[in-house]
Amino acid sequence: MTPSLPLVERDTVREQLERILASHFFRNSKRFPDFLRYTVEHALEGSTVDVKERTIGIEVFGRQPDYDTSLDPVVRVTAAEVRKRLAQYYQLPGHEREARIEYALRSYVPEFIFPKPSAANALSPEPAVQETVRVEAKVSANQAKRWELVLAVLLSCLVVSAFIWWKLPPRETAMDRFWSPVQNVSTPVLLCVSDANGSLGPGASPSDPVNAVVSALPSWYRENHVGFHDAMALANLAGLLGGRGRSFRIRRSNNAALRDLQDGPVILIGGFNNPWSVQLDGNLRFSFVRDGNLRYILDDKNPSSREWSVLGTGHDATVPVAEDYALISRVFDPNTGRVVLTAAGILGYGTIAASQCLTDDSCLAKAESLGSGDWKHRNIQIVLGTKIIGDDPGEPQVLASYTW
Repeated sequence: MTPSLPLVERDTVREQLERILASHFFRNSKRFPDFLRYTVEHALEGSTVDVKERTIGIEVFGRQPDYDTSLDPVVRVTAAEVRKRLAQYYQLPGHEREARIEYALRSYVPEFIFPKPSAANALSPEPAVQETVRVEAKVSANQAKRWELVLAVLLSCLVVSAFIWWKLPPRETAMDRFWSPVQNVSTPVLLCVSDANGSLGPGASPSDPVNAVVSALPSWYRENHVGFHDAMALANLAGLLGGRGRSFRIRRSNNAALRDLQDGPVILIGGFNNPWSVQLDGNLRFSFVRDGNLRYILDDKNPSSREWSVLGTGHDATVPVAEDYALISRVFDPNTGRVVLTAAGILGYGTIAASQCLTDDSCLAKAESLGSGDWKHRNIQIVLGTKIIGDDPGEPQVLASYTW
């Protein structure tokens, strides 16, 4: 493969890539920068024929060559999040005249757009005309020889890496310590997510017009519909478990019995719409509380504070919500010895943010630094905040962490 862009434009794209990766949209994550750098570099080198979902899953996210892409959507979820963050980056003032990196829908090959100055607009404040350069795969005559060289280099790297791995103990991360009680159990993990009936549970707001509409729907219809935010969180956590070789099963919260929660590790997805989450966190230091139209995370060491609160239901367009809050709990049941986790937001935005933190080592490392202790064997709670941009949550921010 040969690059289809001149050297100057390739250097411009690489400089722009570094600016984007240094922005707050990407610098605190590992998954999104790895995807962006991999796809951009392949496009610049003209080797886009191999930029496919399975290849990215194997080479970027360490999946096995035979992994099931339908059960592990890590590449699709990451690509969607990268598209969103790139759009947010270019919306900020000061980035209008920068080279653009964009991805078409359902494509993992980036397109590069360069500002094109002309004599007519050199002294004019009008924006420069932009042209899109689409990177196309070009087959070179020496492709076979090039791949032989690449294979030889890869084999050499594998031998060196294997030697280093054998000599040095693996570095344990905050994510390894947090997920250790789940990783070291052989039984399948239960992912417990709420269906549409969850919003009608105890404490539901009678003033929320959406609840009246939902309650009028047939029960069988409500049981077969999961909210978008909870579904995104479910996909993030299922992808993480699949990548770590852990089997799992999925149950609706309204159909899950106590014995289901005693069979093995459990992850409860959703906050007020998941009665199991409310019940578990209700006995801990941080818990969810509803006070009329105000919902908040209570700190029993500072019970008068309403710092982490949301006013409204998120359904009323006349009451905009700029920030959501979430709670992650990992608790050992003293009766069964099983571990139960919650990934729960006051609204759905927080639930997605909680799932993102649970799949991001830098987020868990920040939480561990605030709530130091034995993360493998002690109970943990993490409070998160996330800014809402458009209709999407931003990067999760760790606000508090507690171990006991």
